[in-house]
Amino acid sequence: MWIESATMTEATRQLGLGHGSAFGERGVAKRLGTLGRYTSLSGRRLLEIGCGDGTYTMRLVDAFEQIEAVDIQQDRLELFRERLAEDPAAAQKINVRELSATELDYPDESFDLVTAIEVVEHIDDLDAALRQVHRVLVPGGRFALTTPHRWFPFETHGFLIRGKRYRPARGPFLPWIVPLHRRLADARSFTARGLSGQLRRAGLETVAVDYIMPPFDRSGFGQRIRPVTDAIERSPLRFFGMALAVVARRPD
Repeated sequence: MWIESATMTEATRQLGLGHGSAFGERGVAKRLGTLGRYTSLSGRRLLEIGCGDGTYTMRLVDAFEQIEAVDIQQDRLELFRERLAEDPAAAQKINVRELSATELDYPDESFDLVTAIEVVEHIDDLDAALRQVHRVLVPGGRFALTTPHRWFPFETHGFLIRGKRYRPARGPFLPWIVPLHRRLADARSFTARGLSGQLRRAGLETVAVDYIMPPFDRSGFGQRIRPVTDAIERSPLRFFGMALAVVARRPD
């Protein structure tokens, strides 16, 4: 699972890794549930950046009049299109495109909400992508995202040493050693302060930040300690959560 070609390794550093289905149902629900506490996940038009196979899109389809779902991984987009072929009602509302976040070609002020769930860590020129998000949002529109949190003590995407790929659990405290993490890890991680600064430079103001503990969808050991991690998520210790959940807005 973790042996990848150089091409795939480079692709994980671009927009659109989009492994929505890999998170499992509880992970999907936790991310959407956390974001939904701070902004309405409904409206007229949604842009989903890094839609992958449509796992998140399909959960939001009934809440929007029209959805633009973009990614740069063709294989994930094909899976999404296959799903839509079996759901004509959803297919009428969702337009799936191969498109990068840094090259959005939509008119200014096109969307009420933009989402990027576990995506921004893979975008090389994140500042350019955030400027595009600001441009396509209507005044007062929201940008909702989740992304790896630097203060979670384990790398969550895996890392490469001398050409050998290691599972995330093999890198305890790697995210805390920032220069080493940047050199070895497949994806970036963020602090709330650092990400808020990038959003601000793009003209977006952060309105909410929260933290998500691991969902443990597939780990037997993790499922046994879920009550503990869920309790941590409700306490000040959630600061050490696995993911940041951030909502920003384009000022009126």
